[in-house]
Amino acid sequence: MQAKQAQRAQPQQWPADSFIGRLAETERAAMLAAGTPTRFADGQLLLVQGDVGDFVYVLTSGLVKVMVAAASGAETTITIRSRGDLMGEFALLDQGPRTATARAAGPVTALRIGGGAFLSILTESVPVQRVMTKYVLAKVRASTERCAAERVWDARERLAQVLYELGELHAEPGADGMIRIPLTQGDLGELAGVAVSTAERVLKDFRRQGAVSTRYREVTIKNMAYLDSIRFAA
Repeated sequence: MQAKQAQRAQPQQWPADSFIGRLAETERAAMLAAGTPTRFADGQLLLVQGDVGDFVYVLTSGLVKVMVAAASGAETTITIRSRGDLMGEFALLDQGPRTATARAAGPVTALRIGGGAFLSILTESVPVQRVMTKYVLAKVRASTERCAAERVWDARERLAQVLYELGELHAEPGADGMIRIPLTQGDLGELAGVAVSTAERVLKDFRRQGAVSTRYREVTIKNMAYLDSIRFAA
C-alpha cells in the first residue's frame, strides 16, 4: 500500500535535486514499484560501513545521518540524506564494500530495492543511467565544495551554510513556519568540520540573533534569511 502511494506521488512532492525528483514519471514509477516499504526507529542503522552492498534504499521520509569511521573507530557525520535520496548505490556500482554507515535521525521510512532489481532498471533505461550519473556527480561535487569551504570559511560561515542547506534541502517548515531538525549541536559541528565547543559557541550567538533555537537533540531554524546573509557574504 505504501509503495503504491509512493508511486502516485506528484513530482513536486519529491525534492528536485533528489534522485527520485530527477527521474521522469515513468522511470520514477518503475523505481518505486521495485521497492519494499521499510521503517526505521530513531538511531537504527540502515547501512554499515564495510558491509557487502546488495541493496539500496530510496528514502521516503525523515533524515538519515551518513557517518564515516576512522581507523580508531571514531565516527564523523559527513552529510545528511532525506526524502527522495538514494542510499547504498556506491557499493552496487563498484562492487566494493559500503563506504559509510547510515543511521536514522528520528523516524525514517524508505523503500528497499534489491541489488538485482535496481541494476536491471539501471541497465535497461538510458534515462535512469543519465540521472544516476548526474546524481552521483552531484554528491562528489558537494563533497569537493565542502572541502574547499573548510579551507577558507570560518566556523560561523560554515555553520550558517550547514544550517541553511539543511533548512532548504532536508526539512520542511512546521505549522508555525519553523524548521525543526533532529540533530545535536555535535552533529552540526561535524557537518561543518568544527569542534563541538566551537559549534556550541557559534550556535549560542545564532540564538542571541534569533536565528535558531536549540533543545535536546533538536535545532530549530527561525530565520533562514539571517543564515543566508552569512553564507552569501562568505
